[in-house]
Amino acid sequence: MNRKNPRPFILGGLVLMAALAMLSWTQVWFTFELTDGSTVEALGSDAVSSLAALALSVFALVAALSISTLMVRRVLGILAAVVGVIIVLVWQSALGDPIVASSAIITEATGISGNDSLRALVVSVASTPWSVPAVVSGSFIVLIGLGASLTAHRWPVATKKYDRASTVVADDPASQWDAQSRGIDPTAD
Repeated sequence: MNRKNPRPFILGGLVLMAALAMLSWTQVWFTFELTDGSTVEALGSDAVSSLAALALSVFALVAALSISTLMVRRVLGILAAVVGVIIVLVWQSALGDPIVASSAIITEATGISGNDSLRALVVSVASTPWSVPAVVSGSFIVLIGLGASLTAHRWPVATKKYDRASTVVADDPASQWDAQSRGIDPTAD
């Protein structure tokens, strides 16, 4: 990693991990076999509907990190780490009880609702590997967010090229006219 400017690696890593979480969200996480022999597939969007919003918030954090000041970068880095922790927690919740996490899709397919009724209806649950990218991305978002916060002081600062020149303009009309020609408002300040 570039010791002088870790910014591209941090921002690129966050974008990559958010995209990985979004990809995981669109894939099948669970296949439920029901008592009548039929199967119901639950996508990540069915089991963890909040994953897309969390991934989108990481994209928004990347945009904010790219234009922020030192203190704001530190806060946004910590916020990214918190979002990563939440991704891991919602993943853990879905894998801990896939029937409850996917109850809406099972109810839609069968017309039966209620957690106890759904548990009686489901014979077996098969997990696919597509939930793993979600926890991997969440874990890396935690690490990259903390990295952003810890290395914020090494990021390049915004240029002053377009900042307003703060020059004192004399009181005579000719210098005020010249200041206006240069784009300086002689009445400001």
